Parts: sequence; C-alpha cells; structure tokens
Amino acid sequence: MVLKTVGCVRTTLVGMVVAMLAGSLSLPAQAQSAPRKAAPPAARPAPPAPELPDDLKGVRGEWKRAGAGFACTVTPARQLSQELLLAVMARACMRLGPLVVGDPAATATTALGQPHRTLKQPQDKVAWIYFVGQREHYPYFVVTVAADRIVALQVTGDGTTTAPGYELSSVGLGAATDDLVKVFGQPSHFEPSELKGVELWTYPPHPFSFELKGGRVMSIRINQS
Repeated sequence: MVLKTVGCVRTTLVGMVVAMLAGSLSLPAQAQSAPRKAAPPAARPAPPAPELPDDLKGVRGEWKRAGAGFACTVTPARQLSQELLLAVMARACMRLGPLVVGDPAATATTALGQPHRTLKQPQDKVAWIYFVGQREHYPYFVVTVAADRIVALQVTGDGTTTAPGYELSSVGLGAATDDLVKVFGQPSHFEPSELKGVELWTYPPHPFSFELKGGRVMSIRINQS
C-alpha cells in the first residue's frame, strides 16, 4: 500500500507537469491500578552530525550494490575522521543535480534562482519546477519543499531527452534499461505508471526510483527516507 501511495503521488506530480506542458506546448508526455514500574531510562538522543566544511559539502557519492541492498560510496579528496566521513556519506548520495535532499530550501534558489512554476502537493509540500535548458520544454527539475527543507528531487524528460549533470550514480535521463540494471540491478518492485507506456521502478527501502518509457529512463527521483 505504501508503495502504491508513493507511486500515485509521484505519478500525480508528473501528470500535473505533463498537463501543464501540454496546455502550453501540446507536448506528449505518482491503564489500571498496579504498582508502578520504574520507567526505563530515556534513550540518549543521537549526537548532532558535525558541521561539514565547505570543501566537503559538494562531495558526490555513488550508490553501489552491497549484498541485497546498497551502500553509498565516496572518495573524498583528503583523509577524514570516521565522524566526518559518515557525515559526508549521509548527504553525498542524496544529491541530484546541484542540490541535496535535506538541505535548506534556500539552497535551491541560491543555485537555480526562483522556480519557473510551483505546484502545491499533499502534506503542505510544494513542488518548485525548473526547466533544464529551454523554458517550457523537457527536461524539467522538481524540487519538493516542506518546512523550508528539500524533501525530494526529481528530474524528468520524455524518454528521449538528456540532462547532463543530473545523473544519479552515472545513470541519467535517456539511459537504456540495460545501463540502469548494470548499476542498480533489477527493481525490488515495479508497476505500470498511470502515464501511458511508463513503468515505475522502485528499490525500497532505499530512497531512489526511476520511471522508464520505451526502454529508456525518463525520470529519476530521490526523496527523504
């Protein structure tokens, strides 16, 4: 049920943007009484992650198969303490394009300017839409924001367009199914999208997913876990 809900929310977002594009361009297209027991000691809160120096904030990571799951691999330019390395890994694989899931929403406007379009989403979320390249044409980049934080990033094309710089672990828009499988393997779950001819591939509990059309990657998404 959760998977289908995620798929529907994603398809709804894509469908809304497709409708928006189609409208302007005609382009084709988710208690009782008893002796009281002593309360267990409160769990200690996890220590806050260390503040990353600026030279580490831009480190990119790659998802790699680790048994039945995935691990984030990074190659920092200098030797790091275990604490810093874990902090780098926590964000390095959550990057898509110039942005990172979990960062302040203001990083989007700093990097990309004001969004070209906005769409309200469920649970008080807002999708900021940026066209990559030519305005009102594929591909487009969606930054989903809630409580002033980036909670999801998605880049979408039409199955033929590419978006250099918006790859996830070397897989970009327009990649063939075989190229996707070489990096991420077969999906844990896949289902037809509500969009005609589009299939949604997910890898729960990992935060990334892909949409394919005609044997090509047409959409890449990474979201807050």
